[in-house]
Amino acid sequence: MKQTGIWLDFDHANIIELEGKKVTKNIIASNIEDYHLKGGSRSKVPWGPMEKTSESKHLQRRKQQEKAYYKAICEAVENSDELFVMGPAEAKVGLQKFIEGYKNLDDILLDVQVADSITENQKVAKVKAFFAES
Repeated sequence: MKQTGIWLDFDHANIIELEGKKVTKNIIASNIEDYHLKGGSRSKVPWGPMEKTSESKHLQRRKQQEKAYYKAICEAVENSDELFVMGPAEAKVGLQKFIEGYKNLDDILLDVQVADSITENQKVAKVKAFFAES
């Protein structure tokens, strides 16, 4: 039986797979751009109108990048029998919603929990403890 735990934020995802006593770790980078919207720019005409920046374009782009990130995670854990997700921010909730619409994974998702930024060993220990309880 293959049990998989995922710790993720918007920077990267740690995938920890347990098969018997064997532990496999994998990291998937999110490739989500972190941008800060800056103000518009002046036109060439003195006292003319400012060019506005489009926040909706940036938000749409980020949405597409998040979707690609979640899809990469789901493809990496497709052959799991049980799935456990944890993380510090809203990335875990976004992944949970994506999994609910993804084929074959919504049945195996056991739980989604809050977990702060923790070390690699703590992540492995938390995944082992979760599956030992269930």
